[in-house]
Amino acid sequence: MPVFEYKARDKMGELVSGSMDAPNAEAVGSELGRMGHFPVTISLAEEGAEGEESEKLDPLERFQKVTNKELVLFTRQMSTLFNAGIPVLGILVALQEQVSSRKFRKVVKQLQADIQGGLSLSEAMQRHPSVFDELYVSMIAAGEAGGVMDDLLKRLASLMEREMENDAKVKGAMRYPKIVVSAMVIAVSILMWKVVPIFVNMFEKAKIELPLATQILISTNKAFFDYWYLLLGGVALFMFIFKKYTATEMGRYQWDMFMIKVPIMGPIVLRSSMAKFARVFGTLQAGGVSILEILNVTARVVDNVVISSIIRGLRDSVQEGTGLAAPLKQSGLIPPLVTQMIAAGEESGALDAMLEKVADYYDEEVDHAVKNLSSMIEPILLLFMAGLVLFLALAIFMPMWDMSKMA
Repeated sequence: MPVFEYKARDKMGELVSGSMDAPNAEAVGSELGRMGHFPVTISLAEEGAEGEESEKLDPLERFQKVTNKELVLFTRQMSTLFNAGIPVLGILVALQEQVSSRKFRKVVKQLQADIQGGLSLSEAMQRHPSVFDELYVSMIAAGEAGGVMDDLLKRLASLMEREMENDAKVKGAMRYPKIVVSAMVIAVSILMWKVVPIFVNMFEKAKIELPLATQILISTNKAFFDYWYLLLGGVALFMFIFKKYTATEMGRYQWDMFMIKVPIMGPIVLRSSMAKFARVFGTLQAGGVSILEILNVTARVVDNVVISSIIRGLRDSVQEGTGLAAPLKQSGLIPPLVTQMIAAGEESGALDAMLEKVADYYDEEVDHAVKNLSSMIEPILLLFMAGLVLFLALAIFMPMWDMSKMA
């Protein structure tokens, strides 16, 4: 089917342009009229230049990824245009030229073609899981079913922005510990490579009885030089086994349970999971999605499989009519605040509002915990550095004192 390029005026009088697959120019004009646009120009696209350009860019596009920022902006713009009463095809045509990423632009163009072929927007987006995840598609489907697309898109964009902010805060809080640990590794490597061998030769020639710390340092130095390939192989083997084990159902469950229980990071992981669970659950329920479908979606979008298994277990209690609060409380992992607020929401019939409050509270808790993360980790790093410096000092200077006494 040929591709036509067009320029048209929308209901607001703004000039929009794009491309459309159609059997002829008259079909393009009819479709534009159905979208509420007034055609200005319609012309057959030059397939050779466009095809040659896309072929050149195909190898690079395989490695391109649609960023969260692009998706949030796209979602915000869709919400605004839906609120203005523009049809979905008109929205996609208008947004196609505003998308900066070429890969994303092709996805938007494919969405247009799929919708013209009879698919709904959610069904068309479901064909691009690398761009639109399950939560995104579920929210769009809920908006289509409830006729509140603009509101759900606005909620979805806010949810994505909160996740981006939390990820950025965690990365920022971990930047200082990463720098300190990297500097320590580099410093120890240089000492082992350049400094320690000089003292090792000196101590071996002196033929004196060496302290335990010095013997450990000499053994570590020999292992560092003589068996470095075994050390690297051991690290690589450990990482391979760890990755394979955590890929299994039991391994992933045990690792996620460890991440919940571990000091410092555990409370942050649990609070973050609770915030995401409450935010997604409340947003989907406000959009009119059934409880069972909400549980399916939230169980898949929550990152921790321990929490996911608890959420999946709620399906039986919902079908039996026992509600959500009691089985959540019986799990022993869900904080009391969550179960109490859910119980209050079930009794009052305002579960979505209660969950929004839970999500706001835990978002603030995560924000506060992340801000204090560096201050909690810093004393541990300082103690470790002090112990390392003390060990190196004792290992090097104690034999030197013995040698000076002998001299």
